[in-house]
Amino acid sequence: MTKFKTKHKAHALRKTGAAVLITAALLAVGLLFTSCKQASGSNSSDSDGSSGGGTVPTPPSYDFPEITPPANGIVGVDPGPIGCPLPGTEDDWKGVFRAGRKVKLSPYKLGKTEVTYELWHSVRTWAESKGYSFANKGLEGWDGTGGGGIWPNYANIGKPPTTNKNHPVTMVDWRDCIVWCNAYTQMIYSSEAECVYRKSDSDPTVLKDATDGTACDAAYADMNKKGFRLPTEAEWEYAARCQGSDNTNAAQYGDVWLTNLDSASGAKANWWYDAKEAGAVAWYKGNAGDKTHPVGGKRENALGLFDMAGNVWEWCFDRYDSIGTGEVTDPTGAASGSNRVSRGGSWNSTSLCGDRNDCTVGFRCYISPDGRSNRLGFRLAWRP
Repeated sequence: MTKFKTKHKAHALRKTGAAVLITAALLAVGLLFTSCKQASGSNSSDSDGSSGGGTVPTPPSYDFPEITPPANGIVGVDPGPIGCPLPGTEDDWKGVFRAGRKVKLSPYKLGKTEVTYELWHSVRTWAESKGYSFANKGLEGWDGTGGGGIWPNYANIGKPPTTNKNHPVTMVDWRDCIVWCNAYTQMIYSSEAECVYRKSDSDPTVLKDATDGTACDAAYADMNKKGFRLPTEAEWEYAARCQGSDNTNAAQYGDVWLTNLDSASGAKANWWYDAKEAGAVAWYKGNAGDKTHPVGGKRENALGLFDMAGNVWEWCFDRYDSIGTGEVTDPTGAASGSNRVSRGGSWNSTSLCGDRNDCTVGFRCYISPDGRSNRLGFRLAWRP
């Protein structure tokens, strides 16, 4: 069973066989103020932007909010007193924007929702007909719509979408995700030219085989390409926390206000003491009923992104690394090592300190790149 880990064993998370469904539909967003864009308030249930049978339309630009971080960087600070002490004293609760560190990020776009099983299945089946291979075929939400079975042998692994098609895809590992991103890019652009994940910086061979762990784990991400990819950890956290000039439930990091570390993405009041507010933005152990839910069902955050807290954990590209000081530009984690970062918490998030802890915006986990769970999925990013 997949192990979700932090650097500190005391906060290792219990696993179930989970994988995440990402919705194919992303909604339009309005203009941002200050350093990041603000959503127009549209609801993701208006349209899912996807179709079955292997036909996926080219995603319009408004499906992915464009995020423009401050040009002079996100200046890390000591957040000082906040509404509630962090669940742990370890650095794994403090995110990537730390005192003594400045992070510069290039503009990027991020999917409004997690990838749904419907989209995953449509792209995967197309890709397999074009020579792509996957280690895992994916699961529709938490158990494949009542299919039963136990981790990792759920009865409905890889089967066609059903009534829960808009739940996040789960039971896919990090290697599956990067290969799927390449496949989706080729499917949309009818070319491999914009595929991000290559064999190395000197070998531009497009990665197409998720069963080749050695090649996938050494993947080179060509950020000059326009194709779909996993977000970096810094991109993910900035998108989860950015509030522009709105200081509600936030701390100031240079030119931008970021959601407090003791809270969840989109929460407008203290996460710990306000269960109603927690339930407004996230599916977690206290309200999810031990299952995933359709993407986009909770309140969006300041950027118009849904489920950045709860529902399913989300893979990031980065190898897990300790957070240092100094100035960095577009960081992608450690240069070596195995474990990859996941963020955001899930429908079953729990820890020693309470059932909402893992959904806080600063909490960092790492997982083996071949790990999969019915609590783990992903979200798409790309550069404009």
